[in-house]
Amino acid sequence: MDTRSSVFVGRRDHVRNLAAHARRVLKDGAGAVLVGGEAGVGKSRLLREYARVRPMRRAVAGGCPELGVEGLPFAPFAAALRRLVRDGAVPAADGPGELARLLPELGAAPEGTGEGRARLFEQVLVLLEQAATPGGLTLVLEDMHWSDASTRDLLVFLLGNLDSAPVQIIATYRTDALHRGHPLRRLLPELERLPGVVRTEVPPLSREEVAELAAGLGGGALPDRQADRLFERSGGNPLFVESFLAHPDSATAPVPEGPRELLLGTLRALDATAVGVLQAASAAGERVHHALLEEVTGIGPDAFAAAVRAAVDANALVPRGDGYAFRHALLAEAVQEDLLPGERTRLHRRYADALEAGVEGLDPGQAAMLLAHHAYAAHDLPRALEGAWRAAEAAHRGAALPERVSLLERVLELWDQVPDAQRRIGCSASELLYVLSQATLDNGSPRRAAEYAGEGLKAYSTWVDSDICAVRAARVIPEEDALAMGRLLQARGDARKEMSQDGALEDYGAALLRLPEGHPLRARVTAGLATTLMVRGHDEEARRAAELALERARAAGDVRSEADALITLGSLLSHTPDTDAAVASIAEGIRLARGAGAVSVELRGRNNLAAVYDHAGRPDEAMRENREGLERVAELGLTRTQSGAFAFGVGYLLFGNGDLDEAVRLVRAQRPDANPRSQARRHRLLAEVQRMRGAAAEVAEEVEAADRLMPPENSARVETLGNLAPRAWLHHARGRIDEGLDALDALMKVLEEDRPWAEGVWIGMALATTAELVRDFARDAEGDPGRTAAVDALKRRIARKAQDLPDEDASPFIIRVDIRAVRAYLAMDGDPRAAEEHWAWHERELRSRGLRAFLLQALLGRAECALALGERERAVAHLHELHALATECGAGLYLRRARLVMEGHGIEPPEPGPAADPALGGGGDTPGGAPGSGPADASGNALAALTPREREVLVQVAQGRTNREIADELVISAKTVSVHVSNVLGKLGVANRNAAARKAIDSGLV
Repeated sequence: MDTRSSVFVGRRDHVRNLAAHARRVLKDGAGAVLVGGEAGVGKSRLLREYARVRPMRRAVAGGCPELGVEGLPFAPFAAALRRLVRDGAVPAADGPGELARLLPELGAAPEGTGEGRARLFEQVLVLLEQAATPGGLTLVLEDMHWSDASTRDLLVFLLGNLDSAPVQIIATYRTDALHRGHPLRRLLPELERLPGVVRTEVPPLSREEVAELAAGLGGGALPDRQADRLFERSGGNPLFVESFLAHPDSATAPVPEGPRELLLGTLRALDATAVGVLQAASAAGERVHHALLEEVTGIGPDAFAAAVRAAVDANALVPRGDGYAFRHALLAEAVQEDLLPGERTRLHRRYADALEAGVEGLDPGQAAMLLAHHAYAAHDLPRALEGAWRAAEAAHRGAALPERVSLLERVLELWDQVPDAQRRIGCSASELLYVLSQATLDNGSPRRAAEYAGEGLKAYSTWVDSDICAVRAARVIPEEDALAMGRLLQARGDARKEMSQDGALEDYGAALLRLPEGHPLRARVTAGLATTLMVRGHDEEARRAAELALERARAAGDVRSEADALITLGSLLSHTPDTDAAVASIAEGIRLARGAGAVSVELRGRNNLAAVYDHAGRPDEAMRENREGLERVAELGLTRTQSGAFAFGVGYLLFGNGDLDEAVRLVRAQRPDANPRSQARRHRLLAEVQRMRGAAAEVAEEVEAADRLMPPENSARVETLGNLAPRAWLHHARGRIDEGLDALDALMKVLEEDRPWAEGVWIGMALATTAELVRDFARDAEGDPGRTAAVDALKRRIARKAQDLPDEDASPFIIRVDIRAVRAYLAMDGDPRAAEEHWAWHERELRSRGLRAFLLQALLGRAECALALGERERAVAHLHELHALATECGAGLYLRRARLVMEGHGIEPPEPGPAADPALGGGGDTPGGAPGSGPADASGNALAALTPREREVLVQVAQGRTNREIADELVISAKTVSVHVSNVLGKLGVANRNAAARKAIDSGLV
């Protein structure tokens, strides 16, 4: 099988829109969709995919040959009508008539008359009307940019006269082929004004979609940097992606012949001067400044203006501000590949000369970057090294963080090739690696930052590994080397701190040993040390270190470290009820960091400020701060590398509000950044949301992904603790009670460790979750003495550890919630009245803040307490509200718990409302189906019985995908897909996938 034919990426919305349009045509009468897109973007593939799910009973297609107005009249209609006739469509009763002009096989065409064309149009109209009844007809006309005038006229006639006939016309065209005078370009706006006609464009694929397509074509995911390069080169064009992947190295592959001819075809009519201008422009890349291009061509203003005008009219160049851009990045490559190597080198040298001399109107920072590029391409390595260094400084001033990293890496690449590199830029190799490490960290890649700092430390391996006594002896290490080591150790400590990895404290400590008293860098090291201590739960030590860092920073005039220390002090205050003081300290730190250009510190502050509001029980303000954080990283051009923490914050708040589907959608749509800590947090959040849904298979996948990213053996415990409870829950969900009890025992052992993080603010959340899980296991342990004894032992251990809970009055809202939950769970078996009081407080506080997902726990606890107190009517009210809210949120976990309590006490579940979805939950391999999971619910909607994940699977089934393809699309295992498909068939009451697909299409799901 050709893998290309089985990979379909990024066009599902277009398929759904075409299907929706067809349904409107079946209801309201004829209409058309005008589908544009550049060559190779996937218009034909889109139509093939749509053909598999189209609502119309019949579909025919025809295409325009590449012959233009001198070609075959009516070519696409002839092909389509021929198919209809072969399939049994009957021409008018009086014989083939004018249709024979298009279809000679029908017989002799009548002799030409003045009205022949009008009769032909009428006969085509009648034939289409007949063929569309019953069930509708889709008529596809491809490559209308090559259409002749007669074809266009017939299309206009049909759109104006088909009226109520259920005929859907889909006409495709290449947007890049519509030059300024193209007749279709003038016609499209007129067609769009007709009733029932819509116009859409198939865009290039996104970076993530290119990576997905490449993985499907190549059988495996590409490394991030290779996927980035493939996206940049292809511009998101699927044809180009396929062509590049056919080369052993897609990053360096030349433009393949097929795409190359598509790109260069529009340039054949240009004269030599215009082609020369395009060749010069191609050496500049996709975009070039007007004055710079004119200087490089050297042909004079008049000739240059005429040549550029010709290139623009040919749709090769597009005016962009004060310069020009190629219509497609690959067009620039294709033009450049036509140049001989010597011609390319000379062009780059002319660019470098022009830039060094100065170009009027060109930004100096941009000029520096361009000079670095062209000098490198001209093999002028000394000038390339100097230019890259100056351009990196300009990028730093302009907060162009990704560009700064790339330029510094270019300097590093050239370092050994330019003998006097240090003299030329006034910087040593050690200093370069330090600057590169810091720049990479600001750009959101802490792993690479640690590697660069580590590379610099290799030059000092003897002293780095020496003992403390030797280090303290000033004469052992030359002062210059000690300073270099201190800087590099600080840089590596910063990177490790960002990843919550072991070694950060050691690096900071070693840096302080090597930096002399009074050195300005000691403030920064102390600030980093304070942050690391805080993350690891050493709050008091962190506070003292942050205060010392603040003192040192202000003495040294180090605004960056002052901001960092203020943010840490404010974050420590978030563990107390003094929210206003925490907000003020962090806000001041953000202000200072932004003014100093300390991006990583600023973003850390913004993230921590959102967390302060969340801890204080102010979700609206937390959501605002997270969304503003996303806007800020977008403004800085760091969405790909630094948005993870803010997307996590938004997703967590959506989860708390009960918007589980939206939380999953947002977090999954977020491209994983380069920080493993951010990625792991993303997976842990998804695991918690999926646990709330009751989807065990998905929880397992997310937990395993988080552990791979942050292995427990070398990561901060507070970053890996969150994976232990979901693992225990998974055992319970799969009926493995003994394994689950063992997992809870392991969890309690971690909580019982004599570590700073195992006290105070961290313990409430972990204990509350553990107590909730123990209650689940207690139900399954009934009647088994061994299991009951294990559960009782766990309860006693929880009670002992609860003595370490902080004073409730001295804790922020989120900690008080956890403390109350722990105390409620501990009281439920022995003192249900006390437990009820705790749960009532819990419910009141969560309800007032709109935290619906967390409210479920309180409603269940209150219901169980009411039953224990003999207050059945109140228990029923709580359970019915719980059932309705869990249904609305899609919280299958609490639906199951509510059902178990109701079944145990003979309580009938509430009747589902008209908009209820009573079968949410039960996803993955969670035991026990949800109520109402039959072929249809009370409203008669068969799809209402499906969970959100099952609906996603059904959409994929309706699009003809195999289990393996669905698994790849939804990032789950093929085995899990098989379970979902079986559930879907059972709930819909159908025997096979085709029948399920038809139900999905009929319902409008696809």
